[in-house]
Amino acid sequence: MHSGVVGCDQRIAWLLTTCRILGPDPVLARRDGFIKALAEKGVHVDSSRVSRWESGLQPLPMRVPATYESVLGAAEGSLVAVVAGLRRAFGNGTTPKDAAGREGDLSDGDVDRLMSLTESGRAHGGQWLRLAGQLNRYDRVYLRKRDWQDLCGQLVSELAASVGVGYVRRYEAAASLIRHPRAQRHLTRALGSFVTHPDTQVVAPVLNLLAEVTDEAAGDLVLRMLGSEHRDLRRAAASVAAVKVARGHFEAEALKQLEPHVVGSLRRGESLDGRLDFFDLAVQLPEDCWDRIQPAVRNRRAFDLVTRSRQGGELVPWTQTSTVVKEVASKVQAETPAHHPSEPDLMLHRLLRESLLHAHKARRHHAALLLAASPYAPAVSRHCLALAKQQNDLLAARAWTVLMRVGHGDRQDQVVLQAMAEPRASIRARALVNVGLMDVPLRPDEAQVLWSQLDGATKPVERQATMFALGMAGAAKVAELAKDESDWPGRSARWWLDQGPARHDPDVGGPADSQQLAPAR
Repeated sequence: MHSGVVGCDQRIAWLLTTCRILGPDPVLARRDGFIKALAEKGVHVDSSRVSRWESGLQPLPMRVPATYESVLGAAEGSLVAVVAGLRRAFGNGTTPKDAAGREGDLSDGDVDRLMSLTESGRAHGGQWLRLAGQLNRYDRVYLRKRDWQDLCGQLVSELAASVGVGYVRRYEAAASLIRHPRAQRHLTRALGSFVTHPDTQVVAPVLNLLAEVTDEAAGDLVLRMLGSEHRDLRRAAASVAAVKVARGHFEAEALKQLEPHVVGSLRRGESLDGRLDFFDLAVQLPEDCWDRIQPAVRNRRAFDLVTRSRQGGELVPWTQTSTVVKEVASKVQAETPAHHPSEPDLMLHRLLRESLLHAHKARRHHAALLLAASPYAPAVSRHCLALAKQQNDLLAARAWTVLMRVGHGDRQDQVVLQAMAEPRASIRARALVNVGLMDVPLRPDEAQVLWSQLDGATKPVERQATMFALGMAGAAKVAELAKDESDWPGRSARWWLDQGPARHDPDVGGPADSQQLAPAR
């Protein structure tokens, strides 16, 4: 990621270029047609300016991705959020004033309207992103304590149930607010309250926000959660800890406190996929930490996996998977409509490889988000669904995880059928999470089949994934289960009734909200 050839700027340029030249409009695919469309929006640039934008040789202000969204008819913030996350995670970051992708303040009336929409739960992700960008323009923002609490509580609740680009945009809004001196305390409290609720069914999408905070209190909270009795909370905390270690958030004493958690996880006989979050943490530990814990890691296979990944940065040796990834990349490019013949897309190949097999979860995540925001997404989805049938457990699990990011297109029935038929418990759990992320409701008979497949021998991870699928789908089965007085399934079902089903942003797939564009620079 830090390479001068394939760093953040090159990936951002690739995203903008592919969205233009592989988009549905052949006129915009031509540079002259795109420049004319820009002029009609009030953005006057020449061919050399567009060439510089799409070269990857210089950092671009967020104004440029926002301009591409407007001209290409993408949902507001759909490119800006992906670019902001990539830059924040692996680049030099952005200034608060640049984060929103727009120049100039909103009017008081616009801010009032956005506040009303967000607090009432009627805002889409682009509006959350716009409000967060406006608030972040100022170091001092006055809101009543109750208003901060309502705003942050609503955002955290929506973050837990948002899907696709709706989640990406809300996450970037929350990542912006949690770094704001006035909002941070309120958002951190809302986050902590949500994930520590005894019946919470969704942890990681919210807890990930702690990776954006550098202060010692956030690190202490992550360390405490690593010792939780809640398995999902421990795993989510390990994932956050790996990111914080990679970003240098922990001091030496905190790093030492991480070591026994890593050793304990590597000693267990779980599959690599089952302990992937702790594996990521082991790979990210500094050399002196890893040297200290090596003698305690007596599981030879786990030791070899971590050692190899620390050296090569991938979950499995590239020689074992190169043929599969190359074949998928070739098919994805061939099946994505193009207006002109093109050379093999090496960045597509790299992003597929990283999204499936990179050792660091953050790298996998952001590679998948780039693919999801590109015109390649439908073909990537199609081939990942096929890859999810692989006999190789790790590759099948990774394919399902990439599907969570890129979506399911028109293959939602196939997703349900594959989830029902998958015999491997941990992989079936990932398939069931995908069922919960679909933007079409489950039929009552499908919900009943999913529930009837559970029995006394069902592993907790599969049981929770089934409840996630039903809860996110808003299945009527959840209300029936909520009447059960026992801890399971009653309390879990009642939590889903209170939380509500998945949030699918209504603006996704349509044009961005119209706003006056200032010249992009």
